[in-house]
Amino acid sequence: MTKLNRIDFFYAAMLIFAVALPFSEGLISTSIGLLFLASLFQLKKSEIKTRFRNRQLLLFPVAVFLVYVLWLVFTNDWHWAIYDLKKNLSYLLVPLAFIFAPSISAKLQRNVLYVFIVAVFSSALITFVYFYLQDENSLLEAQKYGFIHHIRFSFQLVLSLILIGYFLLTNFYKQKKSLKLIVLGGAIFLVVFLIWHQSLTGVLTFIGTAFFGLLILSSRIKKPVLKRIIFSLLLVLVLVPSLYLAYAVKRFYTVEKVTIEELEETTHLGNKYNHNLDNKLLENGHYVWLFVCEKELELEWNKRADIKYNEVDETGYPVSQTLIRYMTSKGLRKDAVGIRKLSDQDIENIEHGISNYIFADKGISLYPRIYMSIWEIDTYLKTRAANQHSLAQRIEYTRAAITIIKDHFWFGVGTGNWKKAYAEAYKKNQSKMDPARYGNAHNQYLNYMVKFGLIGLLLIAFFIVYPVVKSKAYRSPIVLLFLISMFIANFGDSNFETHVGSNFFIFFYCFFLFPWMDRSSEKLTQ
Repeated sequence: MTKLNRIDFFYAAMLIFAVALPFSEGLISTSIGLLFLASLFQLKKSEIKTRFRNRQLLLFPVAVFLVYVLWLVFTNDWHWAIYDLKKNLSYLLVPLAFIFAPSISAKLQRNVLYVFIVAVFSSALITFVYFYLQDENSLLEAQKYGFIHHIRFSFQLVLSLILIGYFLLTNFYKQKKSLKLIVLGGAIFLVVFLIWHQSLTGVLTFIGTAFFGLLILSSRIKKPVLKRIIFSLLLVLVLVPSLYLAYAVKRFYTVEKVTIEELEETTHLGNKYNHNLDNKLLENGHYVWLFVCEKELELEWNKRADIKYNEVDETGYPVSQTLIRYMTSKGLRKDAVGIRKLSDQDIENIEHGISNYIFADKGISLYPRIYMSIWEIDTYLKTRAANQHSLAQRIEYTRAAITIIKDHFWFGVGTGNWKKAYAEAYKKNQSKMDPARYGNAHNQYLNYMVKFGLIGLLLIAFFIVYPVVKSKAYRSPIVLLFLISMFIANFGDSNFETHVGSNFFIFFYCFFLFPWMDRSSEKLTQ
């Protein structure tokens, strides 16, 4: 076969991977295997030495995998050690694939990015439409819809927006006005989808990346008017989210005034209210455990609902608890009169496990997600209860990670030993969390510290950053913003501990750096 056939083979493998990322975890593994095999296809022995010499910087990410191997010297649990090695095998295969690969033209590189953007857009559009075809009562359920985990998909959205922004702001290709409008419309949809999908990690990553993107743009613009416009956008990007968050917190803690002596003792029907003044839990500024008459609640609820008062709702919580929280959120007293004021839609919402009426909204708004996060933190601080509360559990995960790091600061616990180390840390911290919910920190840097200590974390950081600096690939806005986005995203989750996250990162890391390390390849961006 000709050299062109070999290029086509590797090119096809990259296209398959670009399509697989937003659609299928299983196909990602397959496409990584195809990518590696395609790089070896008709590779001559005489070429191998030249490839290693010209692309030697791509060996540095391979060293990330070698850190896992080296830290096996500390391993006591070989089951999880093998699991770690398998999960990070892409750090070995993908860089080697790009080392052995034929040189790729800038046109083919752009085509891979175009296909990736279209795949991400298609995945988002299908998810969006499918959600509204279902009988869901809350936008908070949107995260359950999609082909891959919502956080991993969120930074695919961010990368797509980075690429679209770059393509629109440069003469990367001859753009017709109509095409620009279509692409701009697609970008607006992706931003809306990012908010709609309710991933705070993704939204914060997008805001942070956009901020640095505007800084890079301002450094390349000479016209004072445009610089002022960009400076104004930077202020908006910082102030609007900050003010909105401040508004949400203030709204949450704008609490009704309660005078103990003036609390009514009995309901309209003459039954006694229970006022638990020690429990300070809130819903929309109302105390949950004031004006509660369970006798009337149970009787009136059972008359109207299919799921009875002492049963569990569709999320597994006791209906009684969901009902009391929901009624509180509407400012209703928890008695017969309050039940009668609930609409049929309210009854359905409660049976679905919706605990606050503001969650029963399918419109595009981040407020319900922000409210839930504030509520979880508030509840955790008051009760230390974290079970089934995502953000509260993250706090427990972080506490456990810090406990481990204090005892194993320099070299960590070793590859595979993290499972046992975390279990012991939760017990040491006297965590109230169900052992079935024990997990690792949702922060990549803390997880690296747990496994490899400060030494291992610094080594991994060096292996990733050095090739970018040495090759001067940071001169490319795409490369720089991609790395910034992942740097931010990894504070919100342990993305490199996941199959999709690790493969996404290492593929695009090598893809973007490949032209800067191979003299025969055309640079994608400057």
